[in-house]
Amino acid sequence: MSSTTLDRTAQPVTRDPRELISDELFDQIVARIQEHMPVARFYAELMVEQMLAYIATVAAYDPGNPPAFVVDGGYEFRYLTPSTAVDPAIHYFLDFTGDYRAFCARLTGGHFIDHVPVVNESITSGKSLRLTVDVMRHFGWEVDERMWQQGTSCCQTDNCFLKVTRLN
Repeated sequence: MSSTTLDRTAQPVTRDPRELISDELFDQIVARIQEHMPVARFYAELMVEQMLAYIATVAAYDPGNPPAFVVDGGYEFRYLTPSTAVDPAIHYFLDFTGDYRAFCARLTGGHFIDHVPVVNESITSGKSLRLTVDVMRHFGWEVDERMWQQGTSCCQTDNCFLKVTRLN
């Protein structure tokens, strides 16, 4: 498990998202998913891996100062949104609030990553999901395309995003 804060300017080498949390916590989140969803263990593991990579990307990404390809791509809504396969894994990680809070603090240098339900044209059109996948790759995470298909989310507003919040 890594204990370093992610650098918003660095482009890391592709790495294993499982290294971001302990094996025990990883297994607890996988088990929670399987308690509530009819999915095989390998699928629940993939959900958690992609969720961890997504949250690490949110921690490293600054929507106010995005990489040039985001600006050049004309993205108006610059927040990163989870897919329908990844969003439930975030919710089940949030069940372990203390672990989630510590994970966020470690990635962001002491800040929290909020889960924010929202809907807008960028989300419903799939533009935000494409942005998310591109930014995840930019920050060195492997993206499993099967987990990043467009669709609706569990949130009543059709989707959600995460953002880093100062706790001062």
